[in-house]
Amino acid sequence: MITKNTVVAVQSLYAQIEAEYNRQIQEYLSQQMTAPLENIKRHMNAVADFCNHKKTAKLHDYIGRIQEDCTAVEQLAEDLTYPFTLFILGNGKNGKSTLINALLGQQQAAEGIVPKTWKIDIFQERQGTTCTLTFRDGTKKELKYEEAQEFLATEEKKCKESSKAISKKLKDFAASGAPPKELEEKQQELKKYELYKSAVIEASWPVTDSPILEHYRLVDTPGLRQELDDMVYASANEYFSKADGVIWILPGDKINSSGDYNELKQLYAKYEKQPNNLVAVVNRIDLIRQAGKDVDEVVREAQKLYGSMIPDIIPISAKEAREAEAILKQPNVSQEEYDRGQKLLEQSNLKALFDLLNRTFLANSLQLQVQSKTRNCQELYANVRAASMTAIDVLKKMDDERLNKIKNWEKDKSDVLKRLQQDLKNFEQRESERVLQETGKVEDRLWDMDSELRNHYIMATIIRPSQIEKTLEALVQHHCSQLSTVAARHMSLAPFREFPLLKERQLKASASTRNAVDNAALSGDLSDEGTAQFCLGGALAIGAAALLGPVGLIFAGFAVTDIGRSVAKWLSRTFGDSMSVKVKKRLSSQLGTAIQKLSQEYEAYLKRADESIQKVREDTYAELYGPSEQKETIIKDLSQLKETSKLTIKPLLLKDILFSDRRTDHGR
Repeated sequence: MITKNTVVAVQSLYAQIEAEYNRQIQEYLSQQMTAPLENIKRHMNAVADFCNHKKTAKLHDYIGRIQEDCTAVEQLAEDLTYPFTLFILGNGKNGKSTLINALLGQQQAAEGIVPKTWKIDIFQERQGTTCTLTFRDGTKKELKYEEAQEFLATEEKKCKESSKAISKKLKDFAASGAPPKELEEKQQELKKYELYKSAVIEASWPVTDSPILEHYRLVDTPGLRQELDDMVYASANEYFSKADGVIWILPGDKINSSGDYNELKQLYAKYEKQPNNLVAVVNRIDLIRQAGKDVDEVVREAQKLYGSMIPDIIPISAKEAREAEAILKQPNVSQEEYDRGQKLLEQSNLKALFDLLNRTFLANSLQLQVQSKTRNCQELYANVRAASMTAIDVLKKMDDERLNKIKNWEKDKSDVLKRLQQDLKNFEQRESERVLQETGKVEDRLWDMDSELRNHYIMATIIRPSQIEKTLEALVQHHCSQLSTVAARHMSLAPFREFPLLKERQLKASASTRNAVDNAALSGDLSDEGTAQFCLGGALAIGAAALLGPVGLIFAGFAVTDIGRSVAKWLSRTFGDSMSVKVKKRLSSQLGTAIQKLSQEYEAYLKRADESIQKVREDTYAELYGPSEQKETIIKDLSQLKETSKLTIKPLLLKDILFSDRRTDHGR
C-alpha cells in the first residue's frame, strides 16, 4: 500500500537524483568549457614574454581581446553554478529598471538613470549587505553596499568627464582644419587612449525575500545603442551571448522603434533561426490606455512587426505593478486601498509575465543553460581564433611593409651612391682631358721654359687649382643636397605609426614613436655652410712639386742647350710619356685621391643615416607589433591558438554518471 509518506520519500529521492544529475552536468560542462584554456594561456604568455605586450600597442589589442575572452569563458563556467541568468534587454529608457523592480517585488535597480559605464547589474538571492564587483581580468572585490555605490558613482563620473574632454578635443581638432579622414583617425586615437573605460564589468547585488530569485538571476543592462557622445555603444549581441534567457522590452508608446527592430533583426540573422530563449513584453500599456488606444491592437501590431523573431509577446505595465506593490505592502492597508492595489496588479499583467517565464524558461532551465553556455563558449573560442588569425595577418602584412622599407632604402642608397660616384668620376675625366688638351697645345713652348717658370705656368694657366676646387665644391654641395634629401625622405618613411594620418600632429599615444624620430638626428648633417670643405679636407694637395713631380726636372741634363732640349723632347716622346700626358696622369692621380676620399665620406654618411633610419624603423615597429626578430616565434604561438581553441563538448550520458567515479559522496 502506497502511503503519503512513501510518496513524499519518492519525491524527495527524485529531487536528490535530479539535483545530483544537474550538478554533474554542470560540473562536466564546466570542465569541457575550460579545457582549452591551459594551452591558450601558455601560448599567450609566450607571446607576452617575447614582446612585452603592454608596450606593443597594436599587438596588445589582439592579446588583450583574447585574454578577455578567456576570462569570459572562466566566468561562464562559474555562472553554471548559479541559477538561470535572465537578462532584461531593450533600448534606453524603455523601462528596464522599473520592470526589474516589479519582478523583484521591491526597489533595487535605480530607475530613471541611464548608466554610462558598460557594467551590468546582477540581482540574486544572497544574504548580507555586500556587493561583488567583477573586473575585466576576472578578479572580484567585495564592498559594502554604500561603498560599492560610491565606487561606481566615481566610475560614472570619470567616464562622463573623459567623454566631455574628448568632445572638446575633437571640436578643437576639427576647428584646426583637419580633413574628415584625419578627424576620424583622431577620434579613434582619443577613444582608445583617453576615453575612460571602467574595469568593472559586473556588479552583483544581494537581494532577499524575492520569490523570483529562487529560480533566476535578474540582470539589468545599459540601454542598447546608448551612445556615449556618439562614440561607443553597447550591442544586443554582447549581452545576448551571456544570457540564459532574455526578456526584451518594447515601448508600448513607440512600438515601431527602429532601434529595437534593427537589433533583433541582427540577432535573428546571426543565429539563422528564432532564438528559443527570448520573450518580449510590450511595456507602458498604462500610457496606451491613457491615450485612448486599444492595448490588444498595439500587441497585434507588435506581433506583426516582431512575431517572426519573438514567439511570445505580452503586454504589461511595470509602473502599475510597482504602484500595486507599494500599496499592498503597506501595513494596515485599508480594504479600499487593498482592492485598488489588486486591480492595479491585475491591470499590470505581471502575473501573466511570471507564467510565461515559468513556461518558457523554468521547465527547461538546465537545457537552456547548457545551450546558452555552450553557444557562448563556442563564440568566445571562435573570437579567440579570429583575433589570433587577424593578428597573424597584421603581423605578416606589417613585416612585409618593414622589409619593403628596408628594400627601398637599400635600393635608393645604392642608386644615389653610384650616381654620385659616377659624377665624381666624370668630373675627374673632364678635368684630366682638359689639362691634357691644354698642355698639349703649348707643350713645345713649355720645353723652352726653365723648370720654375714652367711649373708656375702649368699650375696658374692650365691646371688652375682654385677653379678645380671651386667646381668640385659646387659638385659636392649638390651631392650633399641629394644625400640629405634621400636620407630625410626615408627617415620620414621609416616610422611605423598607429595613426598614420596624424604623423604631422601631436600624438599622445605615439609619443615614444615621435621621440624616436626626433632623436635620430643624422650625425654629420650635410646641410651646413661649407659642407664641401669637410669632404675636401686635404684631399687636393695640389702644388708644383706634388703635382708635377719630376716633370720639371726631366732630362734636366740635356735641357741646357737648344740641342739638349730637342734631344730631351725626342727621348721623352720616344721612350716615355709626353709632358702633357705626365701632367694629366699626375692630376688624375691627385683628383682620384680626392674623389676616393669624397666617396668614402658619402659612404660614411649613408652608413650613419642607415643606423638612424634602422633604429627608428625597428623601434617603432617593436612598439606596435613586437621585436621583428621574434616575428616568426610570435606567429607560431598565435597559430597554435587555432587548434587549441577548438571546443568539442561530448554529451554526458546517464551511464557515465552511474558507472563512474564522477559521483560524490554527497550524491551517493
